[in-house]
Amino acid sequence: MMNKLNFKILKQVGNARVGQITLNGITLTTPVFMPVGTKATIKWMVLDMLKDKNYIWDLPEIQLILANTFHLYLRPGDKLIKEAWGLHTFENRDKLILTDSWGFQVFSLWLGKNDSRWLWTDNTRWWESGHDVNMKLTEDWVKFRSPYDGSKHEFTPEGVVDIQCNLWSDIMMVLDVCSPADADKQTIEYHVEMTHRRAKRAFEHLKPKYNDVRGVLFPIVQWWTHLDLRQKSVDFLSQYARDGIAVGGVSVWESKELIREVVAFTASKLPADKPRYLMWVGTPKDITHAIEQWFDMFDCVLPTRLGRHGEAFSADGNIKLTNAKHTKDFTPLTDDCGCYTCKNFTKAYLHHLIQEKEMLWGILLSLHNIVYLHKIVEDWKKKVMSE
Repeated sequence: MMNKLNFKILKQVGNARVGQITLNGITLTTPVFMPVGTKATIKWMVLDMLKDKNYIWDLPEIQLILANTFHLYLRPGDKLIKEAWGLHTFENRDKLILTDSWGFQVFSLWLGKNDSRWLWTDNTRWWESGHDVNMKLTEDWVKFRSPYDGSKHEFTPEGVVDIQCNLWSDIMMVLDVCSPADADKQTIEYHVEMTHRRAKRAFEHLKPKYNDVRGVLFPIVQWWTHLDLRQKSVDFLSQYARDGIAVGGVSVWESKELIREVVAFTASKLPADKPRYLMWVGTPKDITHAIEQWFDMFDCVLPTRLGRHGEAFSADGNIKLTNAKHTKDFTPLTDDCGCYTCKNFTKAYLHHLIQEKEMLWGILLSLHNIVYLHKIVEDWKKKVMSE
């Protein structure tokens, strides 16, 4: 079978590289930052902004965004989205969409660090937390209650592939197990083996219909700062990196030094001829470091989340527009960005919007933060190609 995703390296300088992904008739260059559109939209944004020069300056159109399988499965439902001819039609998006699996939602929604604990019951692991939603994890499935209405649901490695196929995702993720950062090594080793078995099941399920569905499937390397387990996982999962491979578990609770050590170690072990997706990385410094370590794709909710909380990226660190010192600051948001926000509005105006709780502040700051990261990757492409 021919690969649906074509990837070629255009140029490499040190460990930074510029590549080209072609999938489903769309070609984009890497490195690339993916804004997160969890529930079929980027919060407080109109998606057409991502391709309009009035908003994103002189930068190329943003061609790849992320959506969340877990939330879309629950509401409005993957079968409804399939009836609507997939996510692209549903949200009026004619470019590429990556959907994550459910693995991290287990962690982010229900695995608290201080108010919860693992329980063992007949080789089944229950996670108890302060939330009223419980999760049950076994070899064959994950059972959980909806955080929306308490209804019961079950995910399997095969089922998560089918859900993402219903969404008409372009790039799909396997259902992995994302261990808590403070889990003991015995627990993490158990999760490593379970994730490997789940990956095998997912890819075997997709194989007979690979040519008939829209999307390709990436395996995910996890397991925090245990380098021996990352090596073991890379060795096993690389056989499934037919179209690309993802790396997770590098941005929760760890120090920056540990994150960078893990990123550098893992990158050196991955297949060199496939796109490499580093998950949950979304600060200017972290993206720059990841590009220097041979990664091609990044996503994070941070740009829009910070925007909604009144913070903006800048070369001098985050600007907190909630601060009263900006009340009479009539200078542009930044001098090194030409996005719609920076070209048209002052810090004083943005501060005023926040004080008056006008939604426009979140739109303008989210736009700026996305464009700021987009500019970083575009500048890197130019730098590598010019050397």
